[in-house]
Amino acid sequence: MLIGQLPAKLHTWMASGRTASVDGTHVWYRVEGKGPWLVCFHGFPTNRWDWHRLLPLLTARYRVLVFDFPGYGLSEKPPDRGYSLLRQMDAAQALLQLLGINEFDLLAHDMGASVACELLYRLEESVSELRLKSLTVLNAGIYMDMHQPLPTQRLLRTPLLGELTARLASYTIFRHQYPKVYASNSSFDEQHYQQQWSLMLNNHGRSTLAKVAAYMKERKRMGDRWLGPLHRTSLPLKLIWGRLDPIAVYAIAERLCTHNPRATLLTLDDAGHYPQLECPEQVAACML
Repeated sequence: MLIGQLPAKLHTWMASGRTASVDGTHVWYRVEGKGPWLVCFHGFPTNRWDWHRLLPLLTARYRVLVFDFPGYGLSEKPPDRGYSLLRQMDAAQALLQLLGINEFDLLAHDMGASVACELLYRLEESVSELRLKSLTVLNAGIYMDMHQPLPTQRLLRTPLLGELTARLASYTIFRHQYPKVYASNSSFDEQHYQQQWSLMLNNHGRSTLAKVAAYMKERKRMGDRWLGPLHRTSLPLKLIWGRLDPIAVYAIAERLCTHNPRATLLTLDDAGHYPQLECPEQVAACML
């Protein structure tokens, strides 16, 4: 791994985890806490670092697994690998089986919520032996007609232009656009943005950035497969949503509650797209 690009704090975080070989690639993961299992699925274009503020607030209640999907963060990013969300669920399932995690609660954000929908589909079709106890979703653009990605994200998901956009991506562009996903641009310092940028580029991340971004088009193609089980599930379903999210807008959560009246919607009025980073104490209170 090309860890020389990573800030010192991320070196410490990396050393606290482990790497497992699953589904033909190396996946970084970390386990912390005691109690029943809670598994966390992160979003795009970030990684399990999204959970670092929330994690200490949950470990007294849960044994928490955080990990980087292939193509993200500290995990391997093979340029010739497929990054379909079907394949991401394959990797997640293989990791859970390797760690002996059969029954768990699931917390999913953004792209990770669509991976969670694939799990719901597999459970509904009885093609997975995993036992899901509950699902909690943080801001996720599950309805593509309502999803509002950043300009760079729109380009990344576009054939041909996506690869060019990835090659030309710079910290200056990232630093200009990324703060817009938060409710308050002053919530984070420069170090925060440098950490996220370095994790995106780690392990030759530029070469796979457009490939992992293709999940947005897959969401549209796989709408019936993924939204049907989410609408039908009778599992405990909780939505914790930042109302000021400009990407996965609040109306998405409201629509989901219309389709699945059993869902519980908890609104964070002062949060944007990353409630677990912007107001982790409130997210923890909603969960616990």
